[in-house]
Amino acid sequence: MVKKTLTTLVVFIFCVLPFAVFADDFDDFEDAAEEEEEEEEEAEESPADKKAKEKSESDAAMRDLMGDSGEEEEAEAPKKGAKKSGKADKADAPAEESGDAEEAAPVKSKSFGGFKPILLVKGGMTFLGNYRQDNVATGAKLSAIFGSVDEGLVGGEYMGEHVIARGLLNVRTDNPFINNGNSPLAQINLHSVQNGAENILYEAFGGIKFYDVFIKAGKMVPEYGLMDTYQTLGMGFTTPYLTRSLIAVEGFIPESDAGLAIGYNGIIKNDHNVFVGLSLGTGTITSDFWNTDKTIGLYGRVGYAFKDYVKAAFGFQYRTDHFNNGTVKKDLAYIGIGVHAQVAVKGFEMPISFDYTMFNLVNTTTQKRKAATNMLLSLAPGYAYHFNHNWIDKVSVALRFDYIQGIFTNSAALNNYLETTSYKSSKGYMRIGVTSNFFTKELAGIRGMAGITFLMQPKTKIATGEKDYGFMTLMISAGAEY
Repeated sequence: MVKKTLTTLVVFIFCVLPFAVFADDFDDFEDAAEEEEEEEEEAEESPADKKAKEKSESDAAMRDLMGDSGEEEEAEAPKKGAKKSGKADKADAPAEESGDAEEAAPVKSKSFGGFKPILLVKGGMTFLGNYRQDNVATGAKLSAIFGSVDEGLVGGEYMGEHVIARGLLNVRTDNPFINNGNSPLAQINLHSVQNGAENILYEAFGGIKFYDVFIKAGKMVPEYGLMDTYQTLGMGFTTPYLTRSLIAVEGFIPESDAGLAIGYNGIIKNDHNVFVGLSLGTGTITSDFWNTDKTIGLYGRVGYAFKDYVKAAFGFQYRTDHFNNGTVKKDLAYIGIGVHAQVAVKGFEMPISFDYTMFNLVNTTTQKRKAATNMLLSLAPGYAYHFNHNWIDKVSVALRFDYIQGIFTNSAALNNYLETTSYKSSKGYMRIGVTSNFFTKELAGIRGMAGITFLMQPKTKIATGEKDYGFMTLMISAGAEY
């Protein structure tokens, strides 16, 4: 039995082994043949193919120089191949269209597209409205039929992989509701262009970026809350009171400052965006109106965003005005905190902001300081209905409520805004409004908006014999961005 088994095993080895060796040799022969065929194909490559290959490599090098990741071309490649694959790919199409593929794919950090022009214009025309001048004892109503540009952004930016830069000019026009209001801070923010080139409202900065950490220098929006997100069409409120950050509109923080900024803005774990920023501003306000030699500010923020659903930030500022009015010289500090958020889910949108500022005032006669406070609260709940259309994006309706605790007196425009007699911390006022707006989708790179807004600021008592009469307006508005 054992002898028979051994005999069978020997016969099997002698029969199979030659075939195995031959098969291995045959594989080596096939590999050599394939190498020879590849060498022949490379030798037979036409000059046109070589030129196309060289152009592709040159384009890749140029994209890298301009900061373009080339992800769009990579995304288009599977689409081109899908047309050739036939019915098998069509069966998978519904799963891709459902959006599951987008959720599964990791979202990379901010893409770098090189140079991009910036153009945003939004404003309104009041056709029914009135306000009352502060120096009119009778409080007679004055008609306010006018048009104003709230944001006129013109410029461009370069966002490379490691180099960032922006040059942007913000042009605005007069608005009677601010010109005749009580806040000199709001007036000076509106009229920054009229105070000379050194105070013109613009952004011009350059910097570097590495692993989502950025360093930039120049004149820019301070790192505070969500101020930089207001330079969009947004909910469509287009009066100077309602489109920008409320703390900037009321003047308690400058909309731009000159200095340095460092921070982090990156996406972690797919759709979770974390941003942290700290900026040091040297100030550009040296006008007679402000009676300040210079302003030095420290601004910071910590924020988080998840897709388009929620974006929230905590901001703080520490700013010092070097007050110089004749014999009175004081360093008056501003300390402010703010919590800002933008929430959107199933068509409902809710921007909310809360800012609290503590600052010092001075009595120019006794040179004594006085502590003052200001509180700003703003809500804008709304609903947007999105259309599945080629050029119609959405129609939105939103309410607006602002409450301001702390108000300048009627005589503030004639005095310095740091004078103790010019401000009442215990008094406040509010604004309410409603707006309906129509938005278009991006057409040839341009997105537009048109709407109608009702807004009013009821009168309020400031002191004995002094009132802030506020205003009321009904206006049509429009805007476009590129």
